[in-house]
Amino acid sequence: MKNTGWVKNLTALAIASAFSFSANATFMTATSTGGFVYKDAGEFTNLDGSAHADQTNDGTVIHDGVRWGGNDAYSSLILEGFSVDIDALDTNYMISALTHNNFRISASFNWLKQADIAGSIDFSSDHSGGIAADFGNSFVIDNFTSTATSDFDIEFTETYNKTDPTECSPVDQDGIDGGESHEFVTGCDDYFDYSINNPDPLPDVMPFAVPFYIDGKHYALTIFTSFDADGSTLINQDRVWTEEETSTTVYTFARLTEVPEPSMIALFGLGLLGLGFSKRKAKK
Repeated sequence: MKNTGWVKNLTALAIASAFSFSANATFMTATSTGGFVYKDAGEFTNLDGSAHADQTNDGTVIHDGVRWGGNDAYSSLILEGFSVDIDALDTNYMISALTHNNFRISASFNWLKQADIAGSIDFSSDHSGGIAADFGNSFVIDNFTSTATSDFDIEFTETYNKTDPTECSPVDQDGIDGGESHEFVTGCDDYFDYSINNPDPLPDVMPFAVPFYIDGKHYALTIFTSFDADGSTLINQDRVWTEEETSTTVYTFARLTEVPEPSMIALFGLGLLGLGFSKRKAKK
């Protein structure tokens, strides 16, 4: 009974602590910004059809979207960024949306082949702390005035359209050689591959997590993508398909989770060990 009471008291303490933090306001505010940077002359234009201003390709001019095509038939990529207050744990918060509008483009016009997205996430908070050196580490390497930057590289493929989808050339569904081929719905669906280039020590994969230390507690902010506006379905491949005359949106989410203290994990372990020892002793 004593062991059971100890567990109950520990649970009550954790719940009370959670309510105390939520009463103090938002954990943090995450603001996602970014857009497309000029890649190569002639491949695409701004959404309004004007030419890019960044002719030096130095990445200083950011565009919300790009389009390609002609004769009133244009395909486009559009990036939207959002600012969200993260005030609840284990909750999905949408921070950006990348939409591909796919229309039939004549081969007589330039097609998009490649694009770069320069993105960043700004963090702000009324609480103490910030980005930690590692998960479970209390050393803050960057406070809430920091900016986390990432670069996304997009390799785009505009396919030659066929009357019959069965005439489309086989293409891997997930972009990995040897996998299943994509089942074309229209003749032929277009696709793009994306890769992420994170600053060290973050991995160059999605999803990835950023360690935070806030008001004496450890957290992990996981960044992931989904085809659903509620973040319910995790995207597990780096190739995105869009049927002709339709649109596909890739949503990026942030989700904050508390990471148990190393000492707390040890306490739980000792508690379970003590409970087991008591049972064995009683059995004897």
